[in-house]
Amino acid sequence: MRALPIRVKLTLWYLLVTFAGALLFSVISYGVLEYALLQEKKTHLLGREERLIRLLQDNEEQHLQASLNEQLSNYALVTHEGNLFLLRRLDGSLLFPSDPKSADWIVSAPVDCEKRIFQMLQLVDGPALAMCHAVALDGIPANLYVGSSLDVEFNILRTYRNALLFLLPVILILSSLSGYFLSHRAMEPVDRMTRAAVEIGIGNLSARLPVPAARDEVQQLAEAWNQLLGRLEAAVSRLSQFSADVSHDLRTSITVMLATAQLSLHRHRTEREYRNDLDRIVTECRTASTLLDALLSLARSGNFMQEVSFQRIDLCDLVVSGCRRVEDLAESSGILLDWHLPDEPVLIEGDRQLMQRLLGILLDNAIKYTPEHGEIHAEVLASVHDVVVIVRDTGIGMSRDVREQIFDRFYQADLRERKAQAGCGLGLSIARWIADVHRAELTVESAPLEGSVFSIRFPLISEERQTRPLEYAM
Repeated sequence: MRALPIRVKLTLWYLLVTFAGALLFSVISYGVLEYALLQEKKTHLLGREERLIRLLQDNEEQHLQASLNEQLSNYALVTHEGNLFLLRRLDGSLLFPSDPKSADWIVSAPVDCEKRIFQMLQLVDGPALAMCHAVALDGIPANLYVGSSLDVEFNILRTYRNALLFLLPVILILSSLSGYFLSHRAMEPVDRMTRAAVEIGIGNLSARLPVPAARDEVQQLAEAWNQLLGRLEAAVSRLSQFSADVSHDLRTSITVMLATAQLSLHRHRTEREYRNDLDRIVTECRTASTLLDALLSLARSGNFMQEVSFQRIDLCDLVVSGCRRVEDLAESSGILLDWHLPDEPVLIEGDRQLMQRLLGILLDNAIKYTPEHGEIHAEVLASVHDVVVIVRDTGIGMSRDVREQIFDRFYQADLRERKAQAGCGLGLSIARWIADVHRAELTVESAPLEGSVFSIRFPLISEERQTRPLEYAM
């Protein structure tokens, strides 16, 4: 039965249980009917015995002159099945009828009939039930034998047995149809779940299996699968977001390397400048390799979590390295890139790699949306309560509606004046996430054709210094 469908298995099991129940009912009911008929026949024999004794007692009270043999003969003539009636003396000799040839049946006398004894006999005319009981008739002790034919009872049993043999196949056929119908109804929720599961793919993991209203095992199965789909959707979403984020960062690194290489090829430089350009390209290659390793390790781990290591960072050094990273890209676009820093180091606690990504996103966006001969300025301002990093550009700016959605994931404003090819709308959402990780506030001020000012407001060095895992998803 392993290769059979569940619906067929349920039908066969239902048929087997029904057949076993019908067979058990038939055997028990047949036995009960047989017992009831035999008990009724025994009661009938007891009644005949009581009527015989009462008749003899009445005759004795009426001082009837007939002999015992004549009285018994008259009783046998007027009584139904009177021929199945005889008396034996205690020594086994016949008392009635006196001539054995006149009796239609002869019963061998048991040793003792003090207690009524019933036995089955097979006569010429058919089966019969005989009762033996010790009685005293006219002061003569004897064993009374009273019998009765079982033809009627056996006919009833035969008719009932034939009815059972006829009804049993009918019951089996009906149970097969009922079993198939019930199994179809029972498997209908599973069929709906199967059809829904077949339609769920990587593109619509938000779909869920239908949950039956009945609180049964099928409902628990549907809820378990929906929970699994929810976890799968979340995992795929995190993987997709992480892949998109890494792709965005790789695109930035490749853009920087390409701009640096093109500028070096188109302009004669000193050996020191070439070395600086090569060093910058090597740094970007290492960054890209780190991102690819992170993508590979996180994809293998299955939890898409990133370790964020907090340490002391000098924002001045960070801004200088970030600006030098994209200065060739800005120069190739005809943009002036400059930075203004305080004289003293400005320390915060954060993840250096993430902070480099944050600053790189802001600078890359500024270059992308600033026209030729424009300017970009990076500043670090320190106060008593906080530290602010500002990236200011003279680009095309943005309207209020764009500012309200600029940090949404995959949002891309329709800015016709931009120079570069449209991105994927991830950069500023990643920047907002990195700022949130560092408990910083990322804001923007902008107006159309007036440029934009992005500000990152950091708290001073926090008391909490630890490495903690954070989920890589916005």
